[in-house]
Amino acid sequence: MKTKRKNFFDKEAADLDFLSDQIMVGEASVLDDFLDEEVVDKQGTAIGTLECYWESPAGQLVFLGVKLKAKESVRVVPGSKSQISERHSCIRVAFEGEEVAGAPTWECDQELDARLEQAVNDHFGIDDAKPHGELRHVAGRTGKD
Repeated sequence: MKTKRKNFFDKEAADLDFLSDQIMVGEASVLDDFLDEEVVDKQGTAIGTLECYWESPAGQLVFLGVKLKAKESVRVVPGSKSQISERHSCIRVAFEGEEVAGAPTWECDQELDARLEQAVNDHFGIDDAKPHGELRHVAGRTGKD
């Protein structure tokens, strides 16, 4: 039996309701309560869970580690324009699910290097990104610390 993927945007009214309670993520620490919670793509389709994130030395969100459904690897996704919904207990990324599925993989317990940062930004077509260096990782309860 095939399971239907949950989509938070099944109805236009639900779309407006969902958008009205979303908060843009700036400070990475707000994601602590969302570790191991659902991640949806920009269309609202559930694509996986938040396994970890990487923050700048100043505490700003830089990248998300998204574990896709039925996959073991963690995909690295830019955190810019990510939103959280406390009501739906999920994180919405600013990209299509297919883009996320093709993103570079990385282990949550490893710091990101400049080469991987560039690969992620290239994959998502982000031209104006500056290397951060020394990003700190934060892993979920089921992830590796």
